[in-house]
Amino acid sequence: MNQIQLPETYVALSDFRKNDVYLPEMNQAQIIADFFPETFPELTQRLSDITGAFYGGMLKQIGKFYGAEAIEELSSTFMYDLGSRMTLRNLEAKPNLQPGIPAMAKILIGAVFTSSPEYNFDFKELNDYKCEMLIKGVDRYHKITQSLQIADLLKWPVIKPFIQGICDTMGLDVLLEIKVLKLDPDSSCSYHVLVSEK
Repeated sequence: MNQIQLPETYVALSDFRKNDVYLPEMNQAQIIADFFPETFPELTQRLSDITGAFYGGMLKQIGKFYGAEAIEELSSTFMYDLGSRMTLRNLEAKPNLQPGIPAMAKILIGAVFTSSPEYNFDFKELNDYKCEMLIKGVDRYHKITQSLQIADLLKWPVIKPFIQGICDTMGLDVLLEIKVLKLDPDSSCSYHVLVSEK
């Protein structure tokens, strides 16, 4: 009988699964081999897809219950709160991180690393007074809201309040400008982000 090879992702993340209990008649190894994401890119993409689906699905339901105008309001409020919470978590974890534009940029990089794998960043300038960068790739929020036919009810990019939440939570007195350079039907995007001291 052949031994079933478990995915490397399962082996690496087995600590999360150590308390799972299967029935004796269940073939645990076969279930893991069949359903656990085989690679880290696949795992990351699946997590990103479910995050996008949750965001879009909630907005669609909000629109049904409270009207189309509530969709943008909830998205903006949620993204702002998310940026604020991520900032507080980072400031707590990294107490030597001094509030300022460079620290804001680091938190934004961390958000891309941990939460937005489809985005890439391209810094043009970064100092104590200014951060200029491009965020490009695939906008998962656009992708899901377009498939749910609610994208036209949102202000793009929806990540602007997220970045504003980072800045405000750090107590930065800055101007935030984001321009959509590209947002295609396939959700390929390029956003120009400029954060500068007032």
